[in-house]
Amino acid sequence: MIIDTASPSNVVSAFGLVWPDALRLNGSVIRIAFPPVLLMTGYGVGIAFLIKAHPEYAISLTVMSLISLVLSLLLVFRTNSAYDRYWEGRKIWQDLKVSSRNLIRSIWVTVMEKSMDDCTLKRQSLKNIAAFVISVKHYLRGEDGLEYADYDGLLAPEFRLQFTTRNAAGNYGSIPASGNNSPEQAPGNGLLYQAQQIPEGWERSGETSLPSQLLYELQKFAEHIQDNHLIHVQYYASLLTSINSLATLVGSCERILSTPIPLAYRIHLHHALYLYLLVLPWALDFKSVPKTVVIQFVVSFMMIGIDCISREIQNPFGYDANDLPLDDYCESILIELNFALNNRAPKAIIVEEEEDTMQNSIVVTKVGGGPAPQGAMAIDSGGH
Repeated sequence: MIIDTASPSNVVSAFGLVWPDALRLNGSVIRIAFPPVLLMTGYGVGIAFLIKAHPEYAISLTVMSLISLVLSLLLVFRTNSAYDRYWEGRKIWQDLKVSSRNLIRSIWVTVMEKSMDDCTLKRQSLKNIAAFVISVKHYLRGEDGLEYADYDGLLAPEFRLQFTTRNAAGNYGSIPASGNNSPEQAPGNGLLYQAQQIPEGWERSGETSLPSQLLYELQKFAEHIQDNHLIHVQYYASLLTSINSLATLVGSCERILSTPIPLAYRIHLHHALYLYLLVLPWALDFKSVPKTVVIQFVVSFMMIGIDCISREIQNPFGYDANDLPLDDYCESILIELNFALNNRAPKAIIVEEEEDTMQNSIVVTKVGGGPAPQGAMAIDSGGH
């Protein structure tokens, strides 16, 4: 189901009544903006009584009009910059969803299965794609570890053990070494690994993020199926491109989080904003204190509220009501995964072991055409 956010409802139900958005508290910036607005309004009340007692202290309203124009430009630029980050995050996550779906479908269709081990690795690779998307969500929210419930059933026990113990060995993860990927079989790999353990001065301590480790697992799977001739070359190249695109999208999210609004601009904006609100009551109608208080409150709420909105939306990956629904995006990938794992792939096989000849007789049903594996008895889909 598509999440409809293009035309959101402008009503909210509470106490059996339907309230418009203007009366909605959840998702608004009232809680954040109220303390400074209250402070500026109280300040305006004191200045209003002071100006009423000493009218000569009042300043011209024309000067305030010019200042308000400059301040408005600063606030508009600040809000546009924050919304650009929000919209960029939305586009990145849409691309992440599409790329993950494409990768799940490509592996499901193009990767052949010649044994039950191949089938197991293929299923685990599909689960790793969904786990990768979920790990990106937690990574952007600063949540490390594997204790979150949405990882259950997706990660292989070997990978969990490796991640927990921070095993730095070269041959790690859920995919067994095969072909030239095995350090024992590939000449020189053992010496290269031993040479890498000698300190050279550039080494840094730290933990690689979970999304990066899952990308390693996906690329290892791609190399495994290529070495074992489980995928055609053109599909293998497309698979690598898809995996690299996932890494690019993670980097784009990191760019949003690690690129702050320039400090000088933020400082100057707040200086200009609060200086304007401090000077405003001196230029209002000193003959009517209630009118001064109301205007001070309304202007303070509007100006400070705009600044609070920009702070709310500049990081769209959190849990706030104004953030992107990342949990729903991850749920859509799990639905895609469920479809793939509960339907037989075109190049899948079924291996049945007969009770009396478990080790020697294997009946293989080949789905989608092609020759049966050597040493197995092929049965077509019609049962002949």
